[in-house]
Amino acid sequence: MTFDCICQTLHDLAHVPMGLDGRDQQLFATVKQVKVYGESKYWLYLGKCSACDQDWLVAQEERIFDEYFLQRLTGDCAIKVVSDNVWPEEFFTYEDVLRKGATLAHHCRFFEYVAPSLVWTAEDLRAERPTITTDEIAELIGPSANRLAERKIKAEAEADVTPEDIVNQAI
Repeated sequence: MTFDCICQTLHDLAHVPMGLDGRDQQLFATVKQVKVYGESKYWLYLGKCSACDQDWLVAQEERIFDEYFLQRLTGDCAIKVVSDNVWPEEFFTYEDVLRKGATLAHHCRFFEYVAPSLVWTAEDLRAERPTITTDEIAELIGPSANRLAERKIKAEAEADVTPEDIVNQAI
């Protein structure tokens, strides 16, 4: 099966859902990884479209949004990444990925009281910025913190459980 390039249909700052409507397959049929940042920023890589030569900064976020976030890059910027290992600031922290995600996409819904993805995300955010507050973490992981607190209240009839309690248990 052959896919056409969809780069021209995407905004300069774009998002593509993982597995939802097939756009991710269509995008990555032509956009291939050129350089991966590495373990410390496991979500970040440089991609290039084999059909139109468009360079993309790609943040793969599968914990909170299940989306690929993309920033269109100039050729000069891509060359700096490949040649000099100089990366754009966009998506450079996991916190930034989640903040951008909140403006572009919808948070996933979690049904577990403390889903592992929420725990890992809270741990990563705290490791990345030790001074981050529980309110900031709750904001970044989205409405799940509030929903989880409500579910726990209903399930256990504990009126004193708050979203902050959920985040504190996760970190």
